[in-house]
Amino acid sequence: MHTKKRLAAALGLVLTGALTLSACGSSGDDETGNSGATGPAQSGAAATNAAEGSDVAAKIMVIGDFTSTIAFTEPEIVPTVKGVLRDFPNVQIETCDAKGAAASYLSCEQKAISDKVAAVVLGFSAGAQDSSLLTTAAIPVIGNGDAHSPNSYPVTESFSEYVALGAGLYNADCKKLGIVYLDGSDFLVDYIKEGFEGRGGKEVARASVAANAADLTPAVSKVTGAGAECVAVSLPPTGAAQALTALKQSGKQLLIGGISAVFSQQVIDSLKSLTDGLLLVDEQENPADDTPGIKQVAADAHAIDSKAPITQQGISSWVAARLVAAALPKVSGEVTNKSMAQALDSLRDVDMLGVIEPWSTVPLDSKTFSRIFNHYGISYIIKDGTPSRQGEFYDTSDLLTGK
Repeated sequence: MHTKKRLAAALGLVLTGALTLSACGSSGDDETGNSGATGPAQSGAAATNAAEGSDVAAKIMVIGDFTSTIAFTEPEIVPTVKGVLRDFPNVQIETCDAKGAAASYLSCEQKAISDKVAAVVLGFSAGAQDSSLLTTAAIPVIGNGDAHSPNSYPVTESFSEYVALGAGLYNADCKKLGIVYLDGSDFLVDYIKEGFEGRGGKEVARASVAANAADLTPAVSKVTGAGAECVAVSLPPTGAAQALTALKQSGKQLLIGGISAVFSQQVIDSLKSLTDGLLLVDEQENPADDTPGIKQVAADAHAIDSKAPITQQGISSWVAARLVAAALPKVSGEVTNKSMAQALDSLRDVDMLGVIEPWSTVPLDSKTFSRIFNHYGISYIIKDGTPSRQGEFYDTSDLLTGK
């Protein structure tokens, strides 16, 4: 594997993995550690579902780390998907536990192919660094995907979120940017720079730190000494905690920014007052939002499992399931992977109740981000441990295309 791809895979694992810290534990009433079929989706969907329901027959698979040897699990995505699709009585929903391991994820891919599923809803999986079997089989993958594969429909995408972070910091009235980042990942933080400078700011310094660095003071001194007004932190959660401490102790008045994939609610809770004033950027609404969309996510998930937590991964899977619900009625005849892809490609202005902006499956003119269909960012400021929304979604498509 090319060096850049290895780094991307490693950072994707570390950073996206943090997204599911708040999802640890049991899913409550729903059993998900099971790779077999779970039967038709239950009926009785709310009127605000993506479609009023349909008798169309289809087979969908939900893949994710429902159990794992590491702390990142997301069993709540299964009741969330079932809740969205509960007005489709003939939709059979299979689940496959990828268990945080590449071998288990490979088995899930193979099962999806042998079972001839029409689509896969993919949550986070630590082993999902290679989805080539699903790509070769042309099975649509909705959820955690990449920006390149023709079968991928990513709901959120880590690298494009870094572009949104740069734009978000500029939107917060910062004009001089410093970046503290994991050694060897310049190509990734270049996305932050592109988002920031694309809006009119200037990166004044960047400082790399080793994964096992004990002291981040030199890195912080480098960026603050260059006159940075804000600092983007691109580190795994443990390093991010060190960076926040060093930045707070620098004596400088700095706006500090990061992506929500690193600063999950559990990380925020563990860091307590260190996160006060932290700017977080996401591509979807936050579980802390009191909005009609997040209330609907909760209603759909809790219709199946009253104990299901509402997490960032659960929200992403809700969006993915809503896309499935919007596409299914558009299929004429048998629902296959091919007809499902055609239906997904035809989606325009799908109402997501504000959880993300309306979805249209229209590729961008971009070699890097051609399949980013959710090209919006949204910013939050942490106040007393709770993300507080800062304005509305902002479009980053011009930054992703370089136009």
